[in-house]
Amino acid sequence: MKTKAIIIISTIALFVTMELLGQDTIDYKTVFPSGISVGYGQGLYSVKDEYISEEKYSGTIPYLSVGWARKHNKYLYRLEFEYRSSDEIKNYNISTNITQVTLNQGFLYPLKKRELFNKNLDLWIGPSTEFFFFYNKPNIAVLGFDYSQSIAALFSAGISIAGNYSLNSKFQIESLISTSVVSLGFRMVDMEEDDQSPVKLLTLFSGLNSSFDLGIRYYVLNNLSIKAGYKFELFRISAWNPLISTSDNLLIGLTYNF
Repeated sequence: MKTKAIIIISTIALFVTMELLGQDTIDYKTVFPSGISVGYGQGLYSVKDEYISEEKYSGTIPYLSVGWARKHNKYLYRLEFEYRSSDEIKNYNISTNITQVTLNQGFLYPLKKRELFNKNLDLWIGPSTEFFFFYNKPNIAVLGFDYSQSIAALFSAGISIAGNYSLNSKFQIESLISTSVVSLGFRMVDMEEDDQSPVKLLTLFSGLNSSFDLGIRYYVLNNLSIKAGYKFELFRISAWNPLISTSDNLLIGLTYNF
């Protein structure tokens, strides 16, 4: 299923890239929420870090984000910081402390304007760069200098696809798909037991960080809007001891345009 999801995302990216050849000039300045955004949510989280354990750990984890979007004549610029941390991710009575940090920036270029059920559907696609950091520290006692923590990071180049569907002047449905394509991966575990190189070049099949979100936005004022939505995240590394984490999140956000 995970491989199938990767193939689907890649196919969508290829399809919309071809649409760039037929893009029109569209007034995206009125449909893409620019300015500063803050978001908060809670999500179900699961992780299987085979350096720590072959068992799956799961629980709930909070989500915090701060973002910035700015409109230019021919493209949109996005910058977003996400932070997640919880020490209540458990496998039965054993818990672990999980921390994830993501810093993503990218450029979105408008595709050909189209309609769906007589309402405007606006699409964008563009490159992105991302830093992702993962830290796993089990809440267990260790002896002496025993090492019981797992660290991973990805420095990635990827692609993002955004879509906005205007219901009326106040409401619009929004979606964003982001995925890494190639990454410089970093993995730190017990160096005395693992002599593999801690740095490797990874493809989306050996090191993937992707997300999908879907939400509805309401414009309280022309420059102030609120959004409620859902976000799914998948992180997977297989170049070292396999590591995979997934999360389902319910979010609420606020955007203000200066």
